[in-house]
Amino acid sequence: MFKKTNKSTDSEAPFFLTLDGKRVSTSPTSSEDITFPLNSGDAHISENADPKAIGTRLKKQLEVISALVKDVHEKINKNPLDTKFIQDSLKEILRSVEQFMNLQKVAQNFELSDEIDEIGVGLWNSSIALKTISDSRGTDELIPLFRQVGFAMIRAGVSEDPEKKSTVKLLALASKVGKAWLDCGRSDQADDVLRSANEIEDSVLSLQDGTAKEQHSKAAALLVYYAYRAEAAWKLANVHVANLMFQHATDKNYLEYVTTKEIDILCQVCFTVGNQASREGKTNDAIKWLRKCHELLTDGTPVSNSERTKLLTNTLNILANCYLKNIVYDESNLDLAENAENPGNALATLLKLKIMKQKNFIPIQFEGVYFPFIRNSQVTKENLKILLNITHFISEINVMTALRGIDILIEEKLADMRNVSYIEKAIISKFHMLESGNSINLEINDIICSIEVTLGFEQRHGIVISHRTRIACQLILWQNGDRNYSNQDYERAKKWYLMAYKWLSSTKNRNAAILQRKIALCCLEDDALSDAIEAVHKAQLHEDNSSANFYILYHIAMEKRQNDQAIRYLSNMCNGNGFNGNMLAMAAHEAYKKGNKEILIETLQEILKKHKNGEDIANINISVLIRCLIRMTHNSLSSNAEKNSLKECICNYFEIASTLNDTTIKDVNETGIFQSKKAPLNDFEWFFKTAWNIALGFCHQSDNGSDLYAVRLIEISHKFLNEYPEETIEHITRKKLCIFFSLCGKIFFSRQEKSISKKKEILEQVLDKVEQYKKIKVSSKRKFENIENDGQSSQKDLMLVLLFEYEAKVKLGLWDKLQSVINTTEAFDFEIPSKIFERMVELLINESDCPSTIIISTLQILLNSIMKHKQADIEQFSRWFRMLIITAMLKNKQSAAQYYVQVLDILNQECTKGKYPPDEIQWLMVNAWNCGIDYYSANDFVQAKKWCETAINFCQYINNGMLYKEEVIVLSFYIFVFYFIFDYQTLKYYNIR
Repeated sequence: MFKKTNKSTDSEAPFFLTLDGKRVSTSPTSSEDITFPLNSGDAHISENADPKAIGTRLKKQLEVISALVKDVHEKINKNPLDTKFIQDSLKEILRSVEQFMNLQKVAQNFELSDEIDEIGVGLWNSSIALKTISDSRGTDELIPLFRQVGFAMIRAGVSEDPEKKSTVKLLALASKVGKAWLDCGRSDQADDVLRSANEIEDSVLSLQDGTAKEQHSKAAALLVYYAYRAEAAWKLANVHVANLMFQHATDKNYLEYVTTKEIDILCQVCFTVGNQASREGKTNDAIKWLRKCHELLTDGTPVSNSERTKLLTNTLNILANCYLKNIVYDESNLDLAENAENPGNALATLLKLKIMKQKNFIPIQFEGVYFPFIRNSQVTKENLKILLNITHFISEINVMTALRGIDILIEEKLADMRNVSYIEKAIISKFHMLESGNSINLEINDIICSIEVTLGFEQRHGIVISHRTRIACQLILWQNGDRNYSNQDYERAKKWYLMAYKWLSSTKNRNAAILQRKIALCCLEDDALSDAIEAVHKAQLHEDNSSANFYILYHIAMEKRQNDQAIRYLSNMCNGNGFNGNMLAMAAHEAYKKGNKEILIETLQEILKKHKNGEDIANINISVLIRCLIRMTHNSLSSNAEKNSLKECICNYFEIASTLNDTTIKDVNETGIFQSKKAPLNDFEWFFKTAWNIALGFCHQSDNGSDLYAVRLIEISHKFLNEYPEETIEHITRKKLCIFFSLCGKIFFSRQEKSISKKKEILEQVLDKVEQYKKIKVSSKRKFENIENDGQSSQKDLMLVLLFEYEAKVKLGLWDKLQSVINTTEAFDFEIPSKIFERMVELLINESDCPSTIIISTLQILLNSIMKHKQADIEQFSRWFRMLIITAMLKNKQSAAQYYVQVLDILNQECTKGKYPPDEIQWLMVNAWNCGIDYYSANDFVQAKKWCETAINFCQYINNGMLYKEEVIVLSFYIFVFYFIFDYQTLKYYNIR
């Protein structure tokens, strides 16, 4: 069996076979002259190798093995069993045995074969003893591992030329190792071990036929070997190898020499493979293996053994089931199935009933088989499951028949046994029948009667059903109610829920409240509102302050069109226990279906409130919701007296919408990570346009053309514009319009405001808006050089903005900052109308605490602006010049004299045209004269003389001026005669003779 090996090359490395059949490299031994490859193909021995040295190494290796085996035996006798240590030790022993075998074969030294064989036998026997240890974890895999290591040692103890008996024994041992691995579910290990014995198989096959006993041993070893190989290959899905091994194992040359023991092994393998094939749906393969099993069991040998009888019965049952499955291919299989079934057991009865169904037997015939079988069958742990399967099968034909049969089983059989476990399984099985599709068409009252029979079981028999079973039954009834509810059969659903409520082990729990709410919903759908209210009140007894209860009451109030109650229940729902955002979504949907705008608005407002508080409402688009609220609230303005409150709501909705882009919208990407998502640009466009249009509508509807809410909406519109990703000319123009609109509105409201503090606040806002306007003006010019296409319109807006700024600073008393506004006009590349400066002056004049210097300087700018025009409005000039004179005279009469000089110059230029109003000239003359008289009274004759002279100079520019001049001169003469020493030049000036 083992041959001497040739020299290997120096590059070849030794390896050994591990437990899982893989080859692993190993380092050479300490001797530099010899390498020991684990395969028997090549080995290298140096020329100087000493046989004694090799023998010494073998002995040392055997000592190592013995020591390891001794440790394993010691561990076996300890409790608890150290399975990890034993497994590691056995794997180490297996590696050492492989090295021992290689060294042994290389040196052709078999002197220690008996010793290692003896150790291997001892280890094999330990596996038998280990079977008695059933309470230790890991012993299932320890037993085959013990056998595999023991087998390796026994194999190492076989000489170079083993006897026939030894070879057959080795193959039988290999089969036992494979069987042990199969028993613990390790088909891969079994296949590896059995395939590694192929050399032993070849040796056995090559043995010459001898005595009958030898032929029996040979045939038995090969048959068992092939049978286990077939089972391992099938479980590893290697169907080709399994079928090949099946052919070898069923070879007549082996079958005629083996005994019943080997036949039973082969039958068990055929049954195992056939059963697995049947479960996997490989019906044809299952039939092939099971038919062979049946053939072997009944081939001329009476089936007297109980184990063989059980195997034959199971084989027939599964085989009949396979034939039944193959009816779609060949209806003749019905006869095969009928012949195969065994009427003496429960499984056979089930098969018989299936065949009857295939042959379309009438229901009364099923009852003739079903009821007697239930009454006469023996209930055991093994066949209870099949009994229940039969009742379920009958439920597919007639549910009520199945229910009566299972009631017979529970009341007449199981109740007497008083096995609570069996009873609970039967009760749950009964309730599961109610889930079948056929039960939907049953009369609900019949089902109720059947369930009430089971409800009274405890009281009749004094057997307590566990809480877990009651919950399971209740769940089935509950699910039936849900199914009927989804099918809109509300009356039937209500009855299922009522039965589930009765099955509750305790009514003091949440399930009781849920069931009552479901009953209320059924009543609500059937318009039985009073019954619905009663059910909700019962639910409140089980679960007080529940949002779900208030949700149903909200529905009922909606049906009764009681809006006030509906709104109250809606609020209670949002603040109740167990609130869920979906409730609000459904409440809004219900209000929408009913067309109740008042309730719908309240519901949407609650959703919005939850959103503002950071609560997510599933499947609700907040942007769409706000748009709906805006539309509905705006439409309500025409029919509602409280317009201001509705306008306030509209503004608030727009305010919330303007913050949508700042709110993190959670979106799950493909990797399951939450990401922030920006609101769509189309939404902001809609909100901007709608807010703008509504604001214009508010202004149009206002009595005075302005509306506080309109201004607020325009400011919100500006916020939406700020969310745009890029700026265009149209976008910038929109921004400027929003700011300008807001400026106009705020100036208007500042004029109407009575509160000083609020007025100040509004004016400060005006200044902020002015700065915004200036900034956007500058930035737009930088980006777009040709943005000011509409020059006239832009100039008007700019002048008004300038005027608003000036007014705000005047009203705020920022006198030192007014000049900066005036200076701004100098940078304009267009002429500013004098009306702008007139308005500035009017603002200053109306402020009592305004410094006169500021008024004077502004008046001067106004006068200069009037005179700059090609066709100056002298009448306008004269009016404002009078104001300048009045203001200057109030401050300082002496400083006012310069303005008279200026106006005289103007009169010299324009009087020929007759444009300066005579009344104004006369006023100037009289005012100058009166001023002189005032100085005269104060004994300031120098100033009196100066002002009188000025008055005389104006006389020539008015009608009858010479007459005025003479009168004035006469009066002046008397003054000077009495109070002056005549000055000849003065007399000469007045032309007095």
